Parts: sequence; C-alpha cells; structure tokens
Amino acid sequence: MFSAEFFPVLIVACDMLTPLVMRLRLQRADGAALPAFGAGAHVQVQINGHGRRAYSLCSNPAELGHYEVAVKLERNGRGGSRALHAMARPGLELMISRPANLFALDDDAPHHLLVGGGVGLTPLIAMAYQLSARSQPFTFMVTVPNDRAWPFEELLASSGWPVQVVHSPRDKLDLATHLAALPASTHVYCCGPEGLMARVREQCVRLPADQWHEEAFSGTEAVAQTGFELYLSESGRRLEVPAGGSIIAALRMAGVQVETACEQGICGSCVVPWRDGEPVHADQCLDEEDRREYLAICCGGCRSARLTLAL
Repeated sequence: MFSAEFFPVLIVACDMLTPLVMRLRLQRADGAALPAFGAGAHVQVQINGHGRRAYSLCSNPAELGHYEVAVKLERNGRGGSRALHAMARPGLELMISRPANLFALDDDAPHHLLVGGGVGLTPLIAMAYQLSARSQPFTFMVTVPNDRAWPFEELLASSGWPVQVVHSPRDKLDLATHLAALPASTHVYCCGPEGLMARVREQCVRLPADQWHEEAFSGTEAVAQTGFELYLSESGRRLEVPAGGSIIAALRMAGVQVETACEQGICGSCVVPWRDGEPVHADQCLDEEDRREYLAICCGGCRSARLTLAL
C-alpha cells in the first residue's frame, strides 16, 4: 500500500529560479514518455547518503516527455537539498518514484483559488497548467515578501493566467474579502511557508473542510509536550519518550531498527500498526480510515500516557 517503484531519469537542464531555488528538468535516457500524473502530484528523489525527499512536479501534466521539480536550498535542513544542489548537473542520473498525488484538484469545484508563496508555488504551477487547459475557472494568488526574489516570476508574468501578486502578505493578504466575491463552493489550495499557510488557514476558517486543501513538505518530528510510555507489543519492550523527545528518536536510542526513507510523512515507509493510546498524526500518506490502524512514526506523536505499537 505504501511502496514506491523507482526508475532512473537524467537531469537534462538545471537553472536557478532564485539564488536559493533550483529547477531541474528530468527525462528518461531513451526519451520515452514518463508516467502520467495529475496536478498536485509529487515524486520521491533518491539522494545518495541522504535518503529520499519528496518534490512536487511543476511541469505541465499534458507534457510527459519530461518532469520538472523545484528544490529550495535549506541551509539548516537535514542535508538532502544541500546535496542535490551540489551534485545537480545535466547528464546526472537520479532514481525517482512514480508520481503520487495527495493534493489533487477537485474536478467538480466551480472555482479554484490557488494560494502560495516561495517554493510552495510548485504544485500550484501544475494546477494552473491543468485548469487552464480545461478552461476551468481559477485565481492564482502569489504572495511575495517585499524586495525578495521569488520563483516562477517570468513564467507567471507571461502565462496569461489570472495571477494576482500580493506583496507584504503579512499585512495585505485578505482572502475573506476575495472569497466573498467567488462562488460559495470555491475550493482553496494552499502551499508555502508555514507562516503563510497558518495565515491562509485562519482567513479560510469558515470554509467547509472538504473545500480546503493544503500541502507542506516540512519533515518535522512530532515533539512530545509531556513524556509518555511507548509499549512495543511484538517484543514486549517498554520505552520512555521524554518531554521534548519523539517516537522515532526513542526507538533509535533503544536500538530498535525501523525503516524510514523520506522522513516527511509522505512515502509511508515508516508506517506501523498501533494498538491503543491516542496517537497524534502529522503525516500526508494516510487517510482517516488508515489512521485508525496505522501511525507514521517518523512524524507521529501521542497525547495519552501510553501508546502501543506493533513492533
């Protein structure tokens, strides 16, 4: 259910959209078509020595001769983006997964409002391509901090899409007013820095849950606010997760071997069954039905005094 099939591609072009955001164009070595994908999809990229990282596809879903992804250099991250920025060059082979989509467009929405900033624009670019090709109504709101370079500026300026650029979004973003002028069943799609996403969520608080869509590749562990006991039912072991600690850190400290890959709650490699307790879910690979049985331990937490895992 959570496995990913990987295959080789070549980097055929590499350019810097901003001083920190790099765009890669990927193709098969023989030029054959790549697997089809829908707007909002991502692929996992195997980065030698740094595991896998998930990147949204920002190319046109109608053009399957190549994929494009954008990678922001995270200087204080876990090393994956730094390694990819250092090694990326035309001709380099990478292993990538088939596309998966946890951020798909709703085909029945009368209007789509795309809101994003920075490298979070990547899945929204693919959405705009797809919506435009289908002549479906949409608005693309791009948030830009003043005096700062932003990715896809040239593409969006020449696209002919209904793009609105909001400078100083902390002060000037007013989605409530904008939504009031759109159909009541408009769907909102948001991707970007967590601060922006928090402001957008707050301004869309009255939106029905099924009309709200977000995606964030944060890769953060769920840190325990208070300590709890972790019971491993298969081995009978009991571990303490201290306040400020995490499940994955406690397991590793105890020498428990667990498979992890992306460590972003996306690939599903670290999903294990849980038996009792009150787990906290922070993944993007499980739906609500799955979560009644499984927990992605790379980013999961617990709000009860004890949590049982089938390990």
